[in-house]
Amino acid sequence: GFLEDYALVIESFIALYEVTFDTTWLQNAKQLTDYCFEHFYDPKNHFFAFTSTLDAALITQHYETEDNVISASNSVMANNLYKLSIYYNHSYYETVCLKMLQTIIPAIDYPSAFANWLNVFLNYASQNKELAICGTDAKKYSSKINEHYLPNIILAGAEKKSELPFLKDRFIEGQTLFYVCENKSC
Repeated sequence: GFLEDYALVIESFIALYEVTFDTTWLQNAKQLTDYCFEHFYDPKNHFFAFTSTLDAALITQHYETEDNVISASNSVMANNLYKLSIYYNHSYYETVCLKMLQTIIPAIDYPSAFANWLNVFLNYASQNKELAICGTDAKKYSSKINEHYLPNIILAGAEKKSELPFLKDRFIEGQTLFYVCENKSC
């Protein structure tokens, strides 16, 4: 597969987690992300190549960075890295996301061709929040929240004790608790 295949599947797995709170989806997303680092990432350019190191070599390495009708695979990966860095408290993912943004933002000359990049950049704005719902009614509350368009919220939750780093030590038996966080501070 190409980078866009992996990036969009990872994005879908993260979205499935946000609806179901089944950490299997996040584990699958993280596993594919690590695969992308191994076979697509170029640390010198701070972007993921469009083709894998397992594919036949091209004349030159192609890095898809301009958003079009479908968002650029690198902008999707940057957003995936940002979200996974929150869920897993993974500083390397966040560092790579920031390096990608620092490389692309100065090159933006036509904003509509970089709309998803700008959306990723908004993750670092003060209105962006992380919301953790922990308790037996977590799915019920998340369903109500998901009825609304809330683009600046990363949603996580568990109906029982969770080992997901973002949710660790937040579950208290017999209570449903909401943790509103900003930049991982709740």
